Amino acid sequence: MIGWLDAVWASTHLVQIVEGGEAAGPLPGRAVLAELGEPPALGALRALTTTGRFTGDICRCHGHTTVVLRGTAGEALASASLHAYGSVSWERSRFRNDLEVDDAAGLHLLLAAQGVRGQVQQFLSPLMDLLRRHETDRRPQFRPAGKAGRRYLAERRVPVELHATLGRLTGQQAGELAEPQIRDLRRLLAAATPSPAERAAALLSWLGRLTVPAEAYWGEGALVRQLLADIAAPDIAAAAAAVRTGPVAMGVVNLLMTTGEDPVLAAAVAPTLRRLFPPPPA
Repeated sequence: MIGWLDAVWASTHLVQIVEGGEAAGPLPGRAVLAELGEPPALGALRALTTTGRFTGDICRCHGHTTVVLRGTAGEALASASLHAYGSVSWERSRFRNDLEVDDAAGLHLLLAAQGVRGQVQQFLSPLMDLLRRHETDRRPQFRPAGKAGRRYLAERRVPVELHATLGRLTGQQAGELAEPQIRDLRRLLAAATPSPAERAAALLSWLGRLTVPAEAYWGEGALVRQLLADIAAPDIAAAAAAVRTGPVAMGVVNLLMTTGEDPVLAAAVAPTLRRLFPPPPA
């Protein structure tokens, strides 16, 4: 298979990233998400999609995006479907041997830089592992109210101005607050932190410290997303670019998992993701 990959890449003059995976129908009918034709870009993508460990098996999903190699006349030479984080399946029906690439972060960040959406969301699972954001038996799905709950508020770096209100509620109740109560919390935050970008940084950090999935998506996470909805997108992107920490990066990914990818926000968090997941040693 390595010899085959070397041969098709040696004949490649253009790479297209097209919509959909194995079950998305014929390649000619698919939307083109990005094209790479310059030698440096082709070389980078080649290295990122052919260097790694073959698993001897295939992913059970159909993949979400397809890489198409084209020759000088535009003919399709080969294709690979992209699956989970860093998983590439070259001509799956033929080889049935997925590749776990050495630099998964580099692959997804390169595609994101080319305008391919959905790439930053691929970092959810590795960030959960890195930052230990999984739900466990020792951590409740939703934090409790009262004195025990206040310890969670401090651990999650929840702005202190909100402790009096949120300390009386469980995490689940916090995610179910009505709009008038949310407006009151917004006013408290704005009074304590007038800068929208600084408020966004605090909220992203809070969102990134929540366990996944219940608290991040249905508990306090639902409240944080509503508080962020009052902040302009450029200020959120500025916060993601300025505060390069794991919790802020996790907060961005959690936000994009529910709102859909924003290319500006994806670009803002990319340097942090590259720092957290550096290239493998040469």
